[in-house]
Amino acid sequence: MIEVKGITIPAIVIKLDAKKSVEDNISELKERLSSGIFRDSFVVVDCNGLTLGQQELKNLEEVLSKYSIKGSVFKSCDLYLKESRKRSDKKSLKIVNKTLRSGQKVEYDGSVVILGDVNPDAYVVATDSIIVMGTLRGIAQAGANGDESAVVMALKFLPKQVRIAGYITRSPDKVEEVDYPEIAYVEDDRIIIKKIK
Repeated sequence: MIEVKGITIPAIVIKLDAKKSVEDNISELKERLSSGIFRDSFVVVDCNGLTLGQQELKNLEEVLSKYSIKGSVFKSCDLYLKESRKRSDKKSLKIVNKTLRSGQKVEYDGSVVILGDVNPDAYVVATDSIIVMGTLRGIAQAGANGDESAVVMALKFLPKQVRIAGYITRSPDKVEEVDYPEIAYVEDDRIIIKKIK
């Protein structure tokens, strides 16, 4: 059975059932989301070891969009895509159910989801992507083993520093707070920060 957990308003984690086909997971997901209870939530999808093709990935994205799931960070599941077999040995998500205070550090070989804030001078290091279901004010290092396809996402994106593989970007001295999630990724040999619609 698919696990759908409300981790912090308005965010949920969807963990697919590795014992079922992708098609069966999609059908069950439609049933679970049809109630509308998760409308306007942000979502993290844990593929749980399932291998997805491009069309299957697209179908899942369409289901999330149909039921008004917004700000999906579903792309963190591309580590299981058939077209990216070299990444298929990566681990699933590590979920940290707390706010990281200054001086605290989380390191993980895989993706990391922080269910809270990352305060200034706190560190998150992951070999894959980093998702912060709160405010990112500390330092986030994704793709720590050189994976340039990793991303950093936060509901409030105000980091002291972001690193993805060998690329680094820092926040300006004065940062205007925003009320929408943003995602950082590597493109054209630099880190791009973009609003998640």
